[in-house]
Amino acid sequence: MVLLLISLYTQGQSAQDVELNGRFKFFTTDRLGNLFTITEKNDIQKFDALGKKLSEANYKVLGEASFIDASNPMEIYVLYKDQNKLVYFDNMLNYRGETDLYKTLAVNNIQVVCRSYDNGIWFFDPDNYRLKKADKSGVLLTESVNLSAIADTVLNPEILLDDGRNVYLKVASNKLMVFDILGNYIKSISLEHFKTFQVRNSEIIYSTENQLIRYQPETFVKVNVLEGLIDTLGEFNYSIRVEDKRIYIHHKEGIRIIDFQ
Repeated sequence: MVLLLISLYTQGQSAQDVELNGRFKFFTTDRLGNLFTITEKNDIQKFDALGKKLSEANYKVLGEASFIDASNPMEIYVLYKDQNKLVYFDNMLNYRGETDLYKTLAVNNIQVVCRSYDNGIWFFDPDNYRLKKADKSGVLLTESVNLSAIADTVLNPEILLDDGRNVYLKVASNKLMVFDILGNYIKSISLEHFKTFQVRNSEIIYSTENQLIRYQPETFVKVNVLEGLIDTLGEFNYSIRVEDKRIYIHHKEGIRIIDFQ
């Protein structure tokens, strides 16, 4: 998929752009190309790949929404960090339930959480520096060792991701820790300062200040996917994602979708 994008770039073919205007605190995508956003008013919105709004939800009683996990397109996870709640929505953002992370897990101030491959919950416990997995009722299924004893950096968890093969924890601006699906630590990966990342077929795709890098951990090969297009795209302020033949760029005034289909 990314190789196809590189091929299109080098051939100089034009792309159809869609501009989604608005101030968004957070955005992500699902594997179907749909786009999910959190507005400054904590609206949770879903758009298709052409920028058409499909649905919207706002549960003001839950406070400030901070994160969306759309890795399962049929069940969307939204973290309300201030309330320590993880809320579940269907694919049209209808409410389907929630987990009170403090009451069920007895952990306060959870900073990062994500869906596990089997629709459970991965989270980082800041009280004992462990990566843990639980089901939605709060039953603890597995956990790592104390990561402060093996990390070579101060732990400041920012992003957590389960791709069905491994679990990835961004613990610093330039560091990923990699675990197996049982929470066993495998290794750490050092990258230049990056904002967001995805994993596709064991490759790590991550965004820096104005680059999108495709990195193969086994061979250490890095490719700048945006090479030759940076004058067209300009600098982006926040994050960037890739789904199928589309690039999604989050900038100060909205989200730009570049379609190569």
